[in-house]
Amino acid sequence: MNKLLSIYGAAVIAASMAIPAAAQEIGTYSGTSADGQSVSFGVGTDPNNGDPQLINATIFFSAPCKSSTYVLDTGWGIGLSSDIVRGKVRFVSSDNYFTFTVDLTFSADGQTATGTIESVAPTLYKVGAHPTKALICTSPSQTLSVTLQPADAVTSKPNQQSIRPNVVKDDVTADEAND
Repeated sequence: MNKLLSIYGAAVIAASMAIPAAAQEIGTYSGTSADGQSVSFGVGTDPNNGDPQLINATIFFSAPCKSSTYVLDTGWGIGLSSDIVRGKVRFVSSDNYFTFTVDLTFSADGQTATGTIESVAPTLYKVGAHPTKALICTSPSQTLSVTLQPADAVTSKPNQQSIRPNVVKDDVTADEAND
């Protein structure tokens, strides 16, 4: 009898280890942060290990600036390669223009995710031809919620700061081509 219980116990343990972790769906998860700003994350497959990973993010944020009444409203698109492990992922993405700290936890069915986001960015003030100082602007840590979008509903939002309106190819000099 003890041998039968031992075999049964080993089978239960083996079966529980064989159950895969909740799989995230490949695609785009879109939603908002607590202050109503748009966020989206692309989930793809890590080519090195086959695990799901965040491959990109589009983050819009509104950040009050330190020692000023100015509020920076902006958005950025970034490339990522952050593995999702047991339904969770954390990344910090920094460069000269922003620092994003994001924690996400995906639901068991992989259709939604919730978490937190904090955004920090500098800006020149007063905006115009001759700014007089630089400001540090912070959108404090807040909750966010995203939902997997149907493949046919995914649309890309351009980074509004990178759009040059009414530019005609012949009007751009070599110096301006990379601006």
